[in-house]
Amino acid sequence: MSILRHLAPLSLIALLPFANATAATQKFVGAGGTVRLAYPSTLTPTRNFAGRALMTSGWRTMWDGTLPGRGVGIVRFWQVAKPTDGQGQVTEMIQVGFSRSTAVIARCNTDGLTSANSRRLADRTLGGQRWATYETGDAGMSQQVRALTLRSVIGGTCYAVDRITYAAKAGSPPPRNAPTQAVAAARMDAILKSVKVGRRR
Repeated sequence: MSILRHLAPLSLIALLPFANATAATQKFVGAGGTVRLAYPSTLTPTRNFAGRALMTSGWRTMWDGTLPGRGVGIVRFWQVAKPTDGQGQVTEMIQVGFSRSTAVIARCNTDGLTSANSRRLADRTLGGQRWATYETGDAGMSQQVRALTLRSVIGGTCYAVDRITYAAKAGSPPPRNAPTQAVAAARMDAILKSVKVGRRR
């Protein structure tokens, strides 16, 4: 039985209210100006693309056990939050990366995206560009991950956007001032919605 049946559908995240998601926003520009997005001033952009027990490290996530290939991580945002079910801690995150490797570009929209727990969704339009979109997830004894992965070749470059929720049930509780999972998720979804890739027109 697919583990996705036991995970909250990512579509529900999009329904969360954005009113409390951000106060002031800042602009991020990376990859020579080809990647632009807005993010809450309460978050800090990072280039730490470390993995976890159920999540590969690197500039794009891979869900079939293969390596991400040659590429560059542009930015990752993450926030530890209080889980909806009250157990352990959950990290909401989003990351963007790119590759100009010929081998990576050739299979940009499919590599690493098929597994027993993944499914192809309808293509999504993001920042005026069309993206191949997958939903995937995995679970262990005390951890679980779910992700919305988007891939597109734009201007001869493979771009990867990964929107991830990582829960550690046995982890230490988050700080007292940590936001709720709903608020942290809404912040990451707001960033995702703001992503624009490609040269300015």
